[in-house]
Amino acid sequence: MRLEFRMILVLMGVALGSAALLGLVFSVTSPVIAAQKEQARQKALDLLLPEAERFEPDTVIVDGDTGVIYHAYDEKDTKIGIVFTVAPKGYAGPVETMVGLRADSTVSAIRIASAAEGMAETPGLGARVLEDTFRNQFKGLKHDDFYLIKEGGKIEAITAATISSNAVTSGVRNGIERYLPYLCDSEARAEPEESSEALEEISQGISKGVKREVEAKGYIEEFKVIVWFDPEGRIEKVEIPREGFNETEGFGSRCREAEFLSRFRELADPEDVKRVDAVSGATETSEAVKDAVVRALTE
Repeated sequence: MRLEFRMILVLMGVALGSAALLGLVFSVTSPVIAAQKEQARQKALDLLLPEAERFEPDTVIVDGDTGVIYHAYDEKDTKIGIVFTVAPKGYAGPVETMVGLRADSTVSAIRIASAAEGMAETPGLGARVLEDTFRNQFKGLKHDDFYLIKEGGKIEAITAATISSNAVTSGVRNGIERYLPYLCDSEARAEPEESSEALEEISQGISKGVKREVEAKGYIEEFKVIVWFDPEGRIEKVEIPREGFNETEGFGSRCREAEFLSRFRELADPEDVKRVDAVSGATETSEAVKDAVVRALTE
């Protein structure tokens, strides 16, 4: 009995000692890790907008999602752009991408997180989005350019890695739509209603056409579909708001992604809309979206 009691005391002593040692190690290494992260962040910002003298972080909420953007200023304290981060879903998981956006709304550069930073795309295929030949295509382009060439855009997909290529491309495009209003100072964003509406129109990357909202009956429940048309009556953009959209995660939820919604771009004939390919494994939700778009066209 005494031997067992001694063993318990020894084990307790080892456990307490280990906990104390881990706490000491954490207290020593934590500031070092934080400093390294800050250094890496600053390096990334300098890479994306090298002409900036300083960056000011700003926590923003867009469509219910909280994110951090960085306002960039030059030596005269003039705002020259912003940096934001998106994480579109690639072939094997999120592809975290930082984007530098200049004051004229052109992209200065993008930075994609490496495998060491959590990117899980297939080596030799999807992981090639890290290569300069792919990333450099984004420099100097604007919102409407960020589609793959086969979809009428200016980005050439990596051979055998279309999903990864499209993820980055659509992620940058959607990020611009979300954060473009923040190119203005906060005072400008708070101006009268007319200016706010004009800014919203610009931020959506659409012409002064028509916007229609229709309800779609999905697999789980009804959700809203928003369709923008250009002045000629062609579909310019289709969007499904996050709020009220509760389709099955990983299946119906993919119908909110740009990879599917971009298929409606420039269509004007209901029959063409009906022929749009459905999302694999989400036929009912896909058909609900297509039906809503057809009603937006015909109504």
